[in-house]
Amino acid sequence: MDIQDYVRIVKERWKLVAITVVVVTLGAFIPTLFTKPVYQTSTLLYVSSTQPRLATYAELLTGKKLAQRTIDELGLDMTPAELVANVKATPVPELLLHVKVQDTSPERARDIADTLSAQFVSMMDELAATDIEAAAANKDAQPPQVLANPGTAESGYSITMEDPDPKPARVSVEQNATVPTEPLPTSDNRNVVLGLAVGLLLGIALAVIRDWLDATVKDRRAVEGQIGAPLTGITPDGTESSGVVDMSDATSPMGAAYRQLRTNLQFADAANPPHVIVVASPSPGEGSDATALNLGVALAAAGQNVCVVEADLRKPLVASTLGIRGATGAGLSSVLRGETDLADAIRATTFEHLSLLPSGPLPANPSELLGSATARTVVATLRDRFDYVVFAGAPLLPVTDSAVLSAISDGALIVARYGRTKRQHLAEAADILHGVGATIVGGLLVGAREGTRGPDTFREYLEPQAASTV
Repeated sequence: MDIQDYVRIVKERWKLVAITVVVVTLGAFIPTLFTKPVYQTSTLLYVSSTQPRLATYAELLTGKKLAQRTIDELGLDMTPAELVANVKATPVPELLLHVKVQDTSPERARDIADTLSAQFVSMMDELAATDIEAAAANKDAQPPQVLANPGTAESGYSITMEDPDPKPARVSVEQNATVPTEPLPTSDNRNVVLGLAVGLLLGIALAVIRDWLDATVKDRRAVEGQIGAPLTGITPDGTESSGVVDMSDATSPMGAAYRQLRTNLQFADAANPPHVIVVASPSPGEGSDATALNLGVALAAAGQNVCVVEADLRKPLVASTLGIRGATGAGLSSVLRGETDLADAIRATTFEHLSLLPSGPLPANPSELLGSATARTVVATLRDRFDYVVFAGAPLLPVTDSAVLSAISDGALIVARYGRTKRQHLAEAADILHGVGATIVGGLLVGAREGTRGPDTFREYLEPQAASTV
């Protein structure tokens, strides 16, 4: 897949992408609505010691024992672990400790910080008193340590006494906590931006997966790959797709699409261009009837004598589109049964150079009639009388009508509807035609949306421009 494929997928499935972005973004934003603001305050402790161990003191400040003493002092409804999670002690060279406390209540944050600091001072005093008592007891139990120093008169050494016990550390509160007035900055904006980014990527990924799982045809490669023949045209999606296209409107993308189809078919085989064409789709409702009619109109607009034959003898639609009652009067079925002459069954239309052979009364055995020797004679007669003969055939998969008719024509044009015709059905339709020895002159993708290259891509160019003056 290239970048154009991704752009096409996003355009086609923008609703899925948009919904995914909204859901993920809301999922990132809604929890912030229920998150309480957090306030932070701090105290500053001064440590007076000949051998300060600030890192050790910081560990004591964030210990559970000190936390429990603070909880008991303030009567807090929390565990020591919960309190410790909101306390941070940082050594500040050389003799300071910076204690930070966070809480959802600014007053409680201040109280915890002050009480924690006071309890730490008290705990250090207790530890210092214990150390002094232990040092005194140890001093009474051991003889003085003697150090030999050079320089005495008798032996060259002097005797000095070493005090092995340093002075105990003393801690004092240098700066008390204050009540914070502003909460800490939150990551709400970051969460929303992250949600947008993740939602967009996830939405595109889901769209790509959905497109990959989509078994319908949506581009040139899909059609050509299934039918084994070139794509001879693409018609855009629009209200004209089911009716008669106005070929006189030079600005109509639909008209341009059928003119392009006409040209491609005329030059499909320069040595032997098709003049008798069966237009059929794999399944019902995929636009073969409208395609056959508008192809005939496009050929007639170029000055060719054209006959459109309503060859779907089960559910014909062409005659009613032209306002002709095709199933009640003489038509193809009555000609094939020998009830009417071909010349009498052909009807004139409101389009110059365009005639119509309607279906006639619906028979019980359409496949047998279309595969009969009489049908071959009718096709040969129409070929001699008209420049082009376009059969609006029945769907290829449900019935064999169009297959047997394609075998006695110059070829078949397979119609696929964008986003509806399945690739497998298109391949099966092509196999049916190959099975009867029919030639596939090309494929037509109808109802293509914006982004699928066709005449609709150049709509702006087709629009008339005001003449410029010099």
